[in-house]
Amino acid sequence: MMGANMFSNRDRRGKAGRFLAVLLMTATACVFALPLSGQTIEQKLDEYLKAAQRIQHFQGAVLVAKDGDILLSKGYGYADAQSLTKNFDYTEFLIGSVTKQFTAVAILQLAEKGKLNLDAPIGKYLPDYPGETAQKVTIHHLLTHTSGIPNYTELADVVGRRHDPITVSDLLHTFDTLPLQFEPGSAFRYSNSGYEVLGAIIEKVSGQSYEGYIRQHILKPAGMSSSGVAGDPKREIAMASGYAPDETGGLVSARYVHGSFSYAAGALFSTVQDMYRWDQALRGERMLHNDSRALMFTPFKEKYGYGWVIDTLYGHLVVTHDGGIDGFVSSFIRFVDVPFCAIVLANSEQARVNPITSALAAIAYEQPYDMPVEKTSIAIEPSALDQYVGAYEIGPEQYRLVLRDGDKLFARRSGGGTSQLLPESRDKFYYESDNSITMTFVRDASGGIVGHVLHQRGADVMAKRVDGDKAAQLLASTTVAQVDPSVYDQYVGEYELSPGFVLTVRRDGSRILTQATGQQEVEIFPRSETQFFLKVVDAQITFVRDHAGLVSSLVLHQGGRDMPAKKMK
Repeated sequence: MMGANMFSNRDRRGKAGRFLAVLLMTATACVFALPLSGQTIEQKLDEYLKAAQRIQHFQGAVLVAKDGDILLSKGYGYADAQSLTKNFDYTEFLIGSVTKQFTAVAILQLAEKGKLNLDAPIGKYLPDYPGETAQKVTIHHLLTHTSGIPNYTELADVVGRRHDPITVSDLLHTFDTLPLQFEPGSAFRYSNSGYEVLGAIIEKVSGQSYEGYIRQHILKPAGMSSSGVAGDPKREIAMASGYAPDETGGLVSARYVHGSFSYAAGALFSTVQDMYRWDQALRGERMLHNDSRALMFTPFKEKYGYGWVIDTLYGHLVVTHDGGIDGFVSSFIRFVDVPFCAIVLANSEQARVNPITSALAAIAYEQPYDMPVEKTSIAIEPSALDQYVGAYEIGPEQYRLVLRDGDKLFARRSGGGTSQLLPESRDKFYYESDNSITMTFVRDASGGIVGHVLHQRGADVMAKRVDGDKAAQLLASTTVAQVDPSVYDQYVGEYELSPGFVLTVRRDGSRILTQATGQQEVEIFPRSETQFFLKVVDAQITFVRDHAGLVSSLVLHQGGRDMPAKKMK
């Protein structure tokens, strides 16, 4: 169950509760590969995808096109495991947050017709929208995830209703009275709520339902006859079945998410063939005028434009977006200045679609990439791990800590999560969560560790080891202090980070654990009697006492932000 993560761009969630999310992935492995002579690009693409299917449990459909030619268009694995129905390039899949680019285009079309102003507050078009949000948040803020409106898919009581139909009004009411999380325009925080508000604005301004507008003004002109807005289970009977991993790593059927719940943030379904037609429609002025399209592809905060993440790759302007909804994941990458796109639609939450699209682009442009292969870790004496423990500089005031916990080695990046490192050979380790990422430690002439080389997505990046007081300071932040467990009793309770989003703290013998609304419970470790840290990600919790000495609140520190939470009980 993907719960609060559904139909979100997996690389752009930005949640307050992300530090407690545990991403369950099948371990995979890769080796550095250079373009092979004697093979066509299509053969290389197919070889890579067959390896991903065999080793990484990928199943779905893929299309890669370059310079007006379709290099590959093919299905892999099963659309329905029970009936052994195979996936084809005409199989329909839910595309999750890739929906957001269609919503953005609809908004820009209405702006071109003079029916709305991107800089106008949402209250101008939704006069019943409550509170200061209606006057402070603009359509531009909604499009760029800079509105500050809380993300309703992070609210456990709301997410539990995702399987049932819901009206647009009731959907907006799940979050429209919540206070803004920051001043609109001042920060980026991925919010499905913002795109649901955009859907309501499209309906109000156009006089059509969201589904009706998208079908008439986007899907039909683009020739996307096998695409639509989900919501009718009978219509979706031809769609691939979605699968999620169980406790043993096998696949089980994912429960249906009603399209009215995902709505303008994630309700579309499509095929790779139709998504290629979408790519073609965006290259001319069939969908948008040139200036509107340029605006859509202009990065604002965190490289996010209007429904797209904008970057550069191989010297080209690239726009991309990922999606995820119960049982399905997707990734769509396209070059703006030259004809190229790669589309990956999968009906298994295990599929690592973003690395796949990156590898497909590398193959198409004859760049280095990582071919999936099997790997097995070797045995290593636990004491031998100590030589790798340290702090490594990866950028200005950015560090990667390599830590030992018993007989295991872990890597943690500043502001990021923690991943176990598995030994592949002497001085070379691979990430348990993604075996395509390897870390090779570098020695000086005397045999001491002076740095490491991180290999990821065909590229090698050197990180120099930090010594002296700075290293000691960084490593001290991960040292577990000796604290009498009875102290934990005074911290037990519920703390409200935001309306509907609560941290529950409990004691379990000599351990103290916390769980965020809709997330998995994790252990926290004492740095002192009042300060604690997490090992799964770079985050800290400080408990605060009132004038009477009683614990009244806590402060969650993560990603450079301090988020206070008042003790409720």
